[in-house]
Amino acid sequence: MKMMTLNCHSLLDYNPERQIQELVDQIVREEIDVFSLQEVNQSRLNFSVGKKTLVKQGYNRAEDDLSVVKADNFAYRLSLALSRVKLKFNWSWLKVREAGDLEVGTAVFSRLTLDQVKKINLKTSQILLASLHDEDHTVVCSATFNGQAPYIFEQEWDNFQLALKQYRLMHDPIYVLGDFNVDAETDEHHYSEMCKCFTDTYHTAISKGDGMTVRGSLNGWDDHGISQRVDYILTSDEAEVSYSRVCFDGILGPRISSHAGILIEVQKEACIC
Repeated sequence: MKMMTLNCHSLLDYNPERQIQELVDQIVREEIDVFSLQEVNQSRLNFSVGKKTLVKQGYNRAEDDLSVVKADNFAYRLSLALSRVKLKFNWSWLKVREAGDLEVGTAVFSRLTLDQVKKINLKTSQILLASLHDEDHTVVCSATFNGQAPYIFEQEWDNFQLALKQYRLMHDPIYVLGDFNVDAETDEHHYSEMCKCFTDTYHTAISKGDGMTVRGSLNGWDDHGISQRVDYILTSDEAEVSYSRVCFDGILGPRISSHAGILIEVQKEACIC
């Protein structure tokens, strides 16, 4: 099974049409099974997409969630682009916050059926959680944590752990994909907290690169020699990780966001049920 995560900053930093095309090309080329996206945006004042249209596109709304998908929603447009190349993905999008004229959200896409989709309220953000219809009942979470404010990160991390216990998911294989805003090199305290309950797939991967997902300023495109590893795929699963590598970094592939993405291959079957 191949998994990818990317903070795409959609509708902000890059031409969204080309960004979508690069994502589709990557998904086709690498045969990706599951991926998560953060900063998946839509215009606040655009018109809504009808329920029947969304269901036809494989959309699954999170339980007890009132998020409305708009016509320019980046995840919805990506699902349409995937359909045009005959790829069927089930997906969900969750509104996390508002930023001016934009509604900022997070998304999960999977070739496998989504058995259940839930949201987890943190403090300044929310997590989108989806259970996959596979033999292991694999759980995938798309997350953004406020690692830039230490006391908030600790509260959010505690809330996340509590929610997993309340949903009785602690014994299922869990993959947490996203932008944690915690640099593994300079914030050892919070990084070690993350690794108490989960394994960093970067460290267990048989093959890996440098893992750096920010190669310059978070708010700009010009590199200035500062590299950070703030995006992760963490897991409670014991399946072997063949490789972990950075994608969309502007070196081995096009740069389509101020963050690079992460791609891993896990030695488990992605049987489409």
